Amino acid sequence: MSDATLPVVTIVVLVITVFVTALHAVVPGLLPALRRNPDALSMGEWWRLFTPLFVQADPWWATLSVFVGIFVVGVAVERTYGHRDWLALYFGGGVVGELAGYAWQPHGSGASVAGAGLLGGLCVWLLWRGNSVPLGVRIWGPIWLAVGVLLTLLHDIHGPPLLFGACLGAVLLWRDRS
Repeated sequence: MSDATLPVVTIVVLVITVFVTALHAVVPGLLPALRRNPDALSMGEWWRLFTPLFVQADPWWATLSVFVGIFVVGVAVERTYGHRDWLALYFGGGVVGELAGYAWQPHGSGASVAGAGLLGGLCVWLLWRGNSVPLGVRIWGPIWLAVGVLLTLLHDIHGPPLLFGACLGAVLLWRDRS
């Protein structure tokens, strides 16, 4: 993929997430309808495996940092993996993060777990194909993977999607090896 390609998927997913996040501030009941809720999930509301990815309920400064992080990492991932693989890393990591959330933090929401899936894919790319990237940047690949292991051991919901993203990223890179 060309570095000049517009990161359309990153932009569209973020615009939708920003819109839904802003909407939940003015529409009572929207957040409870979208967030993780184990009782609702057990009653057949299967969409609660991915709807929490579209609403960030943190304070404004945390929400902004999540959105900026997803944008920065998302642009890099979309340019290195492409649009379709970006979607797999983002939503695959997001669902893994929501499953971890149901186990360790049953009520909540946010796009940060999906962003962790993107980060995992970027980390493995840095390890496997990042030879043109300065060592000072490449070193962050193994550091973030180690952080993913630590977060998982600490039952932080961002660890499993980061590691999932790394595994999926490795499969995608292996598929496209040249």
